[in-house]
Amino acid sequence: MNILFLIHHPELHGSNRSLLDLVEGLRAFEVSPFFVLPAQGSLSALLEQMQFPFAVLPVPYWLSNKKLTLAQKLSLRKEIRQSSEQLLGLIRERGIDLVYTNTSASPAGALAARKAGIPHVWHLREGFWPDFHLKPILTHKHVSKFILRAGEVICNSRDVLRSHFGTSGRSAHVVYNGVGTQAQFEQRLRASCSTPRPDVFTLILPSVLTPQKGQEHAIRALAALRTQGIPARLVLAGGGKPDYLEYLKSLAAGLGVQDLVSFVGFTADPFPLYYQADCALVCSDYEALSRVALEAMSCALPVIGKNSGGTPEIIVNGETGYLYNTPEELAGRMGELARDRSLSRRMGQAGWERAREQFSIEKCAASVYQVIQSVMSKA
Repeated sequence: MNILFLIHHPELHGSNRSLLDLVEGLRAFEVSPFFVLPAQGSLSALLEQMQFPFAVLPVPYWLSNKKLTLAQKLSLRKEIRQSSEQLLGLIRERGIDLVYTNTSASPAGALAARKAGIPHVWHLREGFWPDFHLKPILTHKHVSKFILRAGEVICNSRDVLRSHFGTSGRSAHVVYNGVGTQAQFEQRLRASCSTPRPDVFTLILPSVLTPQKGQEHAIRALAALRTQGIPARLVLAGGGKPDYLEYLKSLAAGLGVQDLVSFVGFTADPFPLYYQADCALVCSDYEALSRVALEAMSCALPVIGKNSGGTPEIIVNGETGYLYNTPEELAGRMGELARDRSLSRRMGQAGWERAREQFSIEKCAASVYQVIQSVMSKA
């Protein structure tokens, strides 16, 4: 089966990494992928390395960060139509059987599939605008209706489904992302158990450096632990704007914890960092379904996550980690695990078992393929 996967962003962010994991899982079902992305970037470089065919074409958003005039909206609608025509040419040229839109940011794939008379699947990995910080050129009601009518819909968490459709999305499917194969889960557990840990309890927060990801809260919580005499250190792994990086460094220095915070920058392979840590943090204002939490659990780390978005669907509070609502709760939970490493290890093991059962690539791919089969049978 030839499937065209439409992608809205050219870099290896979480949604694209999750898509590549899914495509790897779909190999077992004889799926032949073809990717369309809006520009060259780290994703296209990886696709070349993996020998996956792709094309670079405009993927215009139906979102904007400002209020548009009627003329601007009409111009954007024209760009979307032109994009769908280009996609239609690719569909016919490559004998595509189904279009798979890996985002809610653009309707171009759905329009192209309609013109080609072939099935379409939406895979929504973002809430209704919290992730993008952009607003649609149409109303929420019109966008939701269009999505539901333009093919089968997969959401990566119940929170994403509620965010987009409320109670009207009962026909949509919730399929959690897979973060590793069964073999990879076993390998990561062995690597985690065999990697020596630092003497000081180490927390890791691997996310792009931005206020929305909550690095500031993690630094302030670390400083609170220091005032209580609880030894701990924090690893911040991720790139970001230089001015925000400098702000975080200045904050750490002002709080007297500059020697306890490590800024290691972006890393394409975060797993060695997980193996050297004792606990992972998810301090984002909103996560549709935190890849950091899933990756950490696959390495037998407990996760302390903000009680928002899809994070409560991942963490079993008090069993595989903790959910928190306030900065004070964050510091308290960090301190609890830092004082009791045996508790941290037990929670990490429970998280690994939960992730292997619920968030494997095999389970995700099998569930998605059932949706694909269903929509193909209706064509």
